[in-house]
Amino acid sequence: MTYPQELRENTNLSDSLYPVNLFRNVCQTGEIGRTALYLHWHEHFEIIYVAEGSAFFHIDRQQYEATPGTILIVPSSGLHVGYAATEEQITYWSLVFNRSLLDSPFHDPIHERYLSPYLEGTLRFPAKLDGGEELRPILDIILSVIQEYEQKERAYELVVKAKIHLLFTYLSRHFHPSRGNEISNSLDKRMERFKTLILYIQKNYNEKLSLVEAARMVNLTPFHFCAVFKAATGRTYVDYVNRMRMDIAERFLRNGETVTETASKVGIGNLNYFTKLFKQIKGLTPSQVKKLNP
Repeated sequence: MTYPQELRENTNLSDSLYPVNLFRNVCQTGEIGRTALYLHWHEHFEIIYVAEGSAFFHIDRQQYEATPGTILIVPSSGLHVGYAATEEQITYWSLVFNRSLLDSPFHDPIHERYLSPYLEGTLRFPAKLDGGEELRPILDIILSVIQEYEQKERAYELVVKAKIHLLFTYLSRHFHPSRGNEISNSLDKRMERFKTLILYIQKNYNEKLSLVEAARMVNLTPFHFCAVFKAATGRTYVDYVNRMRMDIAERFLRNGETVTETASKVGIGNLNYFTKLFKQIKGLTPSQVKKLNP
């Protein structure tokens, strides 16, 4: 699976008049804790359905365990990332769509009452759906959307659009507005600052940025920064940066770069430290990875 390196993902919704797409994602076998979904956000809604394996997804500072059958809802602009909870292969589907798909072209008080608050972001559905048979209709809709995309029969686009509209309607029926799903403006502002920071880190992965400097960029004390960063990404600041660099290093090695060149490109001048860190995270030395990809 190829992941975009831009934190703000430019998700492929090629037709602005039909802003929806479905992606089958496969995280191959490997070490527990490997990245199953790179940290990013986008302006679209995303519904994740796990078909195989297990992982931990973080959505706007909250961690959710996902096993086969789990449904996760990522709100528009929600920061999200996923890590493998097993060495086995993980397969999940991502249904991504823009709110414009469901916007009503005319004044509709029923639409405004039940759907508009969620589309506009003033209310959110739970990130993880629990409820057993009560929510079976929602699962059935998601599975039928997957089937429509796989078979692509005549006018499947209209069927998918209708099913997503029905899906949001069922969600609105089950999760009525309450104080529990209102959006905190202070939390939103804080997460926006973190998005800017993490995008900076990803673009400048070969530069050193101390924890104190990173905390200063989001106007937090180092202690508070550590807590918020761990909640948002599922990793400590140092672990996140190290694993990100080693993910990038692995790609360089698989593309034919030498170990020395790779270490330099990810900002680690000490070759012994690079080798030790790479093996600690990847389970193989850089040289072993190169031998597997001659």
